[in-house]
Amino acid sequence: MSEPSTEWQPRRFSFGPFVLDADRQLLHRGGVPVRIGGRALDILAALLERPGEVLSKRELMARVWPSTVVEEENLKVHMVALRRALGDEAVAARYIATVSGRGYRFVAPVRREGLPSPVASYAPGAPQTSTLPAEVAHIFGRREAIEGILRDLGESRLVSIVGAGGIGKTTVAVAVAHAASRHRADGAAFIDLAPVADPAFVPSVMAAAHGVIMTGADPLSGVVHALKSQHRLLLIDNCEHLLPSIAAVVDRLIRNLDGIRVLATSREPLRLRGERVFRLGGLACDIRPVAPSEEARGFPSFALFEARAAERAGYRLTDADVPAVAEICRRLEGNALAIELAATQTTRFTPVQVRELLDDRLHLLRLNTTGVPVRQQTLGATLDWSYSLLSERQADVLCAVSVFAAAFDIDGALAMSAGDADDVLDTLSQLAAKSLLATEAGDGKVTYRMLETTRSYVLEHLRRSGKDRAVRRRHAQHVCALLEKASSEWSKRPADEWGATWGRLLDDLRTALAFAGQDTQERALLIRLTIAGSSLWNHLSLTHESHAHFSRAVREIDAAGLAGSVSEMNLQLSLASTTLFTRGFAPEALTAMRRALEIAEQLGDVDHRLRTLRLMYSHQKFAGQHDAALRTIEGFVVLAGTAEPSALPDGQTHLALAEAYVGRLRSSRERLERLRRDHMRAIDHPRFARFLYDQNVDVLNILSQVQWLTGSPDAAAATAQAAVDRALKLEHSLSLINALATAACPVLFLCGHRETASRHAELLNDRVARHGIVIWRPVALFYRAALACARADPLPDAVQALGYAIGEFEAIHHRARMPFYLAVLAQALARCGRLDDAEATILKAVECARTQNEGWCMPELLRVHAAVLASTGRGADAQAVLAESIASAQDMGALSWRLRAVVDLATLWCAQSRQEDARRMLGEVHGEFTEGFATHDLVVAGDLLASLG
Repeated sequence: MSEPSTEWQPRRFSFGPFVLDADRQLLHRGGVPVRIGGRALDILAALLERPGEVLSKRELMARVWPSTVVEEENLKVHMVALRRALGDEAVAARYIATVSGRGYRFVAPVRREGLPSPVASYAPGAPQTSTLPAEVAHIFGRREAIEGILRDLGESRLVSIVGAGGIGKTTVAVAVAHAASRHRADGAAFIDLAPVADPAFVPSVMAAAHGVIMTGADPLSGVVHALKSQHRLLLIDNCEHLLPSIAAVVDRLIRNLDGIRVLATSREPLRLRGERVFRLGGLACDIRPVAPSEEARGFPSFALFEARAAERAGYRLTDADVPAVAEICRRLEGNALAIELAATQTTRFTPVQVRELLDDRLHLLRLNTTGVPVRQQTLGATLDWSYSLLSERQADVLCAVSVFAAAFDIDGALAMSAGDADDVLDTLSQLAAKSLLATEAGDGKVTYRMLETTRSYVLEHLRRSGKDRAVRRRHAQHVCALLEKASSEWSKRPADEWGATWGRLLDDLRTALAFAGQDTQERALLIRLTIAGSSLWNHLSLTHESHAHFSRAVREIDAAGLAGSVSEMNLQLSLASTTLFTRGFAPEALTAMRRALEIAEQLGDVDHRLRTLRLMYSHQKFAGQHDAALRTIEGFVVLAGTAEPSALPDGQTHLALAEAYVGRLRSSRERLERLRRDHMRAIDHPRFARFLYDQNVDVLNILSQVQWLTGSPDAAAATAQAAVDRALKLEHSLSLINALATAACPVLFLCGHRETASRHAELLNDRVARHGIVIWRPVALFYRAALACARADPLPDAVQALGYAIGEFEAIHHRARMPFYLAVLAQALARCGRLDDAEATILKAVECARTQNEGWCMPELLRVHAAVLASTGRGADAQAVLAESIASAQDMGALSWRLRAVVDLATLWCAQSRQEDARRMLGEVHGEFTEGFATHDLVVAGDLLASLG
């Protein structure tokens, strides 16, 4: 397949009567140019690129004035000019909203043209949506409703099916979704909110439903990114208990995604602008009491009753039973679930007896409705009646298992309810026969699930019984024990197998944490649950969610009497790790690491000392503290070598990276080649969780960089691609993003493989946006802009985007490779004729490299400085700096940097008629290469050498 073009695409935005050509800095209104300044246009372009999102004042100032420090007043002045250009105050407010204390947001619909499309060649990167539940084979009496909702979906982007609990909203919605998905290019996704108790988890549930792994602070931004070009129906089921949160989520999705339609089921509307509400009533049951059975079967309520009774008891409607069944259906107001529950009683009673029992329970409920939630009153009579028919044992087991938020098995039921396995299993079977539990069989075992309406009702009984706290505590302890078992298997089973077994516990973990977090007597259980859940959160990459739980648990450590314990050590280490991903290299991350290391040393815990040292090394490396990082990883290697040899390969891998950063390239490459030869594991090795990333991917990432630096560009490109391929096979997002950010993008960019580099940069941008990983977002921005600047005549916007990316690095204190990033910016500035800015930037880069001891790129910084000097007529100074660059590269074995500097010096000598010296010098360096002759630098060097004869 041919690679996509890397040409910088024109960016055009249309909104209202306006069209902005951002590259040409032209704004038109109805085809007529609008007079407006360049800074105001830059602000408008920034807002239009991220419509609906709040851009802080700092972000906007970094974007519009990338190389200059300005006061906030400057921004305000240009914002006033921009709003004036868009119209009077009222008109302008329709486009740009001020978010008090935060920044500005573009609030009108935007049509974008000429933006790069998502990368199609990576199937694993495509959104993986939850499939629709199977369509019910026969739906009674809902054809007109389904057709009406389909018409509404054709006219509105949001349709809510509203009705009482058990009325059949989900059944109808699923049928509608199946029909509608056939006309949507990207089908439909199903999001069930029934198990979600905390509204804070709505965004993460939405993200999970679309294959968006939640690692950043705003998972919904990942969903928006993943669905940007999609034409999909979202079926969001059971919204009523989370209305404010789900309404906010749906509103944001609809505002940002033109191709999305939302179908929601709820007991009340979402109350959003443009929402179509379809109120679903009961099944028709207004039949003559003396009608024959054949006529009765024409009414959906009768047909449903007979179908369910036939399934349970082989029942067939007779003329004599019509009056009783008619009364049952009428009393139940055509509620589908209520009718099904009534029909199951025909295993024990005649329809006449069922009607009489129902009368009694309706009477009782009318006398005792105080305090019953509104959402339960419609089905309350039938459920109360069904509940009253249970034996004491059946009722106890039903209440006990109602605390499960998701499916449970016999072991779960035994943990909740006293009794032997045969007794509990028999009771569960009886409850399933009464339609109070649904059963699912698979993988040689049976699991049970309670309908949400039934569960809500039974939980109320449990609360009134006074046993609620005891049962919920047993549930939390059971979930904790399962997760602790899961954690013990984490390093012993393949990832997909482990996830299939334990991933189902997420909703129950959330439920258990909600219980433990509300009771100060359960602090120790809360902490134990949080630690036990860490493997599950890590597997699902729910970094933001886990960070919130780790933060809360750490706050409870002292009160729980666990200061200095293994529990605190685990929590502090987890808090440090998740802080890095969600907040960047913040000081609190280092504080947590130091506390974890202190405890590990006091306890003599080697494994946690290693984990903490590894994390501290990463923090120091990213912060540009390369000498400190080298000392830390050397300490790691010494400790691993004496106390935990299994961790030694990982330590050696990152010791090689630390050596590379300070310029010890020969030692680094030797170490990495040895690791690749002796310690590479099979692709199906069970886990890589010890240090967050797959170790083999880490080896390949670092080796590819060092291979390029030391003069093996073909090997470097192949190694970088191997790292990406392995991460894709592992289906581990953090490893893939790491491979793209540290190997594929930089190495392919340096090799000059611009088309392939562009493809990888787009994939990196997609994954970072989808997963919200703070530390890698600037890398994606940088390489996309750097590739645009590599063209013969870089556009000002591309250069500006480079500056913006560097500003983002600085905002999160990401200092590693900063000298190199600044050098690329300096080159771009020089090529645009901004020589003063270029010189200031490259001098800043040199100073940064010396401060951070980032020796690996010093030859390139000196070469770029020399190029700027030569462009300003200081040829002698340029030659001196190039000589320093060549010597530096030769000392550290950086053959690729040395070639670049020699090409530049040979070019200067040719201008001075020193062709023979140039030929001899260039030929010597060119001859040291044994591969890579099709890469950009070697092609340039070869052409120059040929011209010199």
